[in-house]
Amino acid sequence: MTKNFLQNLNLLTKNMIDELPICDIHVHLPGVISPQIAWDLGVRNRFISVIKEKNGKYVYSSGPLSLSVLDPHEHYIDIFKSGFLLDENGKPQNLEYNIDADSFKDFDRIMATTQGHRHPPGGIQTKDDMMFLLDSYLEDCVRQKIFYTELQQNIKIAYLLFPDDEAKDARKKLYLLFQDVIEEFKQKGVHLRFLHCFNKTKAAGDEKTTHERTLEAADWLEEAQKITPNVFVGIESAGHEKDESGWPVHLKAGYEKVRDLGLGCEAHGGEGIGVEHMLDVAKSLPITRLAHGFQVIEDIEVIDFIKQKAITLIMMPIINLNLGLCLHVKQNDNNEYIPCAKTKGGKKIHIRDFWEHPFFELFRKHKMKITLSSDNPNIGGVPIKDTILALAGLSSKYKLPKQVYPLKAEELAILCKNGIDAIFSTDHIKQDYKNLLDTWIEKHNLDQEFINNYYGKN
Repeated sequence: MTKNFLQNLNLLTKNMIDELPICDIHVHLPGVISPQIAWDLGVRNRFISVIKEKNGKYVYSSGPLSLSVLDPHEHYIDIFKSGFLLDENGKPQNLEYNIDADSFKDFDRIMATTQGHRHPPGGIQTKDDMMFLLDSYLEDCVRQKIFYTELQQNIKIAYLLFPDDEAKDARKKLYLLFQDVIEEFKQKGVHLRFLHCFNKTKAAGDEKTTHERTLEAADWLEEAQKITPNVFVGIESAGHEKDESGWPVHLKAGYEKVRDLGLGCEAHGGEGIGVEHMLDVAKSLPITRLAHGFQVIEDIEVIDFIKQKAITLIMMPIINLNLGLCLHVKQNDNNEYIPCAKTKGGKKIHIRDFWEHPFFELFRKHKMKITLSSDNPNIGGVPIKDTILALAGLSSKYKLPKQVYPLKAEELAILCKNGIDAIFSTDHIKQDYKNLLDTWIEKHNLDQEFINNYYGKN
């Protein structure tokens, strides 16, 4: 896509973005736990004590209950950056998670502690805790005009929420609870579904192998379909790419069983050790969606392969930047750094500027099928509308230099249409969203020919 042609497209405005109904199809449930919600969970579960002193001021300290000795944090309160104060009502001010720049480890540790099912107890312990979190997320969805969303949650959390039940009965109660939650969301105009997401690496703290846990996941999804159809609609696996225990060969049998059940298959890939791992994921697993995938820029042959397989890349540029965005590159004859696979001589570098994320080049130059999601909007990332504002050059925090054209309205419509194709739910929901999106396109007089023929243009 030439810059001259981009100049002819419509600029986005904040009002246009606010009005846009949107699908957010890659969201980790613990990732919607804001620092304030994590604090409230900590207080209600007695990991944090808040006391009003004689002088009327509130102070906080670690509570009487402790985390598991296996938990990555010694004290629950360690998940927050120090230095915050409590206001006159005992509420924390300027509360932030304790995540260092480029630290996937810090991010993962907080996810484990706030959710709690890896090394119980954690922030989420009861059915009421879960509903407290989901009610807050529903408010976020309504505020952002999210029409459809898929939350990723390990079914294993059922054993925390229903500790007095046998495992099978606890899982059934979780399916039924989430079925009720889906109805609650629907009443507010938000269509919600769930993916079973499990950590594919040894960090899961499970004695079972990844192969065994993936087959277990397939069995649970089959069980869920029989009890509450269309609640859990697919599978996802997460975890650091460096850990060989989670490599695609160990996931293959379970993923194939999920596909044969008629459910959706998504995987993480291309966000860590290089494009070679991403290619292995795409070749080995029956996926139609790949989360992140930005390291595909390192090899044109892999770009072509992903396009031929019609795999949609779900991209979240800001969380990539925050957790250590890296690419493998080499220098060309002009001493410029260009992406290059590690096996072809590329060396790893960190990308420090938001606008250097491969998103723009993959979408505009290579015309890859991409949609946007929030991933972990309140832990490490930002809400999806904030990502769009940044790409559109409308963010006060993430600036685009003059040589980078901001995301245009027609381009955003294409990203949204890609999301329609990629969701793991029923056709009538897809059509309802398409109708809403078409209304938005027509209202703002966008170039419909360009939108409809984008992948046929040079």
